[in-house]
Amino acid sequence: MRAFVKLLNFEMNRFSKIYIGLMVLTVALQLAAVTIGANDWLDSANGAMRVNHWTLEQYHNMTGYIQLNSMMYARYNGLLYFGPIFLSITVLLIYSCFIWYRDWRGKNTVVYRLLTLPSNRANLYFAKLVTILLFTFGFVALQIVLVPLERLIAQSILPDELYRNISVFDYLKYPTVLKVLVPPSFSEFVLYYGLGITGLIVLFTAILMERSYRLKGIGFIVLYLAVLVGLASIPYLMGYSRYDSYFYPGEIIGACLGLIVIIAGGSLWYSLYLLRKKISV
Repeated sequence: MRAFVKLLNFEMNRFSKIYIGLMVLTVALQLAAVTIGANDWLDSANGAMRVNHWTLEQYHNMTGYIQLNSMMYARYNGLLYFGPIFLSITVLLIYSCFIWYRDWRGKNTVVYRLLTLPSNRANLYFAKLVTILLFTFGFVALQIVLVPLERLIAQSILPDELYRNISVFDYLKYPTVLKVLVPPSFSEFVLYYGLGITGLIVLFTAILMERSYRLKGIGFIVLYLAVLVGLASIPYLMGYSRYDSYFYPGEIIGACLGLIVIIAGGSLWYSLYLLRKKISV
């Protein structure tokens, strides 16, 4: 356990500066987007009331309440607000590959020292896997924490007659990328993050196959992915995309979850096998 904790700390420190930079950028741009959006809505309301000689109540009767999700429709606020989220997701996806390949870079490659440590090589694998998961869940937690702060900013700029606060849960249910990052139901959470973790394990397996067999590994990867595509097509063969399916939706979802477990478990087992038996120093 101590070896795993040391490896986990090592892996997290290697990416911590970039990760903190992404989080600071996300906080700054999202708070700026809410501030700009709220001020734009206020300017628009003042302009309409001035031209039409309306009171706040009359303007409210014409437009209804302004909510936090309305901030995304002012100027280019959608890009300003959601851009850092997509940038962070992209960087994490790239680093999910780089977290392995960086160990082979340079003359004094780190991988040789890591693989010769007097501990189970599985610790190295799980340290890298848990690192990506911790960074992902940390970013999701940041999004949840930011919503109350964004509500306070919007509330401080817009008058009570125009602005209506919505709960954090209702805001996250709005159909944006946040609904995927923070699913509204437990079943969706298990499905989305189960798929995400399975995808990460599959990616690690493909990388270890390439590192183990080099050029031959590319052919094995193609075969491996073809098998996974065949397994992933089972829900569609069961009638997932048809209304006249012989299977109930719950049965199809159960099959999907079962496939996730099979693919993740099988890929994890093979990855550890490659790490123990095929990758040498």
